[in-house]
Amino acid sequence: MGKLNDVTVIVVGAGYGGLTSAIELRRKGVNVMVFESTKALTEQGDTIQMPSNVTKILAKWGNVLEKIAEDSARPKSLELQDSHGSLILKQKLPGEYDGFPILYPSRGRAHKLIYDYAASIGVQVKFGTRVTQFFENEHEAGVYVGDEKITADAVIAADGVHSKARALILKNPENSRSSGFAAYRCWFPVAALPKNPLLDDIINAKEDRYWVWIGPDVHALVMTNVKLQWLACFCTHKDTYTVEESWSLPGRKEDLLNVVDGWDEKLRAIFDAIPADKLIDWKLLWRDPAQNWVSEHGRIALVGDSAHPHLPSSGQGAAQAIEDGATIGAVIDRAGKKDITTGLRAYEKIRFVRVNLTQRMGWELRHLWHQTDWEAAKKDPRSLEFRQPYWLFGADPEAYAYEVYGEVVDCIRSNKEFVPTKNVPEGYRHKPWTMEDMLERNGDSFVVYS
Repeated sequence: MGKLNDVTVIVVGAGYGGLTSAIELRRKGVNVMVFESTKALTEQGDTIQMPSNVTKILAKWGNVLEKIAEDSARPKSLELQDSHGSLILKQKLPGEYDGFPILYPSRGRAHKLIYDYAASIGVQVKFGTRVTQFFENEHEAGVYVGDEKITADAVIAADGVHSKARALILKNPENSRSSGFAAYRCWFPVAALPKNPLLDDIINAKEDRYWVWIGPDVHALVMTNVKLQWLACFCTHKDTYTVEESWSLPGRKEDLLNVVDGWDEKLRAIFDAIPADKLIDWKLLWRDPAQNWVSEHGRIALVGDSAHPHLPSSGQGAAQAIEDGATIGAVIDRAGKKDITTGLRAYEKIRFVRVNLTQRMGWELRHLWHQTDWEAAKKDPRSLEFRQPYWLFGADPEAYAYEVYGEVVDCIRSNKEFVPTKNVPEGYRHKPWTMEDMLERNGDSFVVYS
């Protein structure tokens, strides 16, 4: 444990970004209190990607990585098909980068294991506690829980896409918006599948499999987990609800089947077997990339979805929230109590361009799969690959934060732009973009991520 025992930080939200921030701060000796509005964690949910840029972080947390890896899916390839089930390409997936695995665990179980580790090292989490207001001045920051005022040296706001802290930082009470799409998602036992010859390769699978079907404005995926004998299903589709409605609704199987009407009978047979209580229709809400993640006095910082919501097609939403937390721990370790405000401003500069890229990758892959140029795909099927470049998967966010901290602080003090040269594509320079830009783009204007 580190030596920052004179520093106190409040974390709002016990999702992946919030818990990682709390763990990494606690590992440096910081006194951390986490407020979470839900009454308890749940092990519900489907699968989640934990790439090597994340497992590199988890490897430092006792035996957390070992426990998560025990029953994670580790498919060797992605089998991309058109809506009728014709194979377009079989993309070999790397099992690891730099010796750190790429895992697909149960979202809820992995979350619970991370929480258990946080509690074991002294992170206090208060469940069922709703923060109603954030505040700061030059000397402290804090939150209100009802009428109770709670202060600290800094506040990490991991309060999700509906973030209250974001409005304070941007001085703009913007609402999250629909990205135009929602996603049916579920996680259920293989035993629920009927005995159907179309499903034999799932029921009798000896290794994890990962299938994707693509068509106009829809893509669906199915992943098997042989160790757990469970199945994850996901189907992105046009959003038919208004933004004022709930972002997460019980899914209706007949509506899901209508989305894939006329599609591959194997996919429809899988979807038809989904237990009624396992299906969720999840609105993919969006906020355009924020230019500021840190408050005016430098004592409140956004992490995860509150700063940078990702589409599921990025495969990096939770990963980038976890990277945020690792970076937060490093910069506050370097800054110390007296210079926390500079440390949090450095966090924003270290993370901004990389996260902006991973957000954009989600939009671009979704466009490639939903608006496929089939003639181009026939000539070059690899153009439809799910990209996993080394600059992304091989990164070590904590080590990088320590490495560039001094350079970033110099940029802050001299009011210069910090241009990252690692953990982004070679030669890349950031250009601002919005959701509308992505919806209007043509394929030939996309960034190439090598």
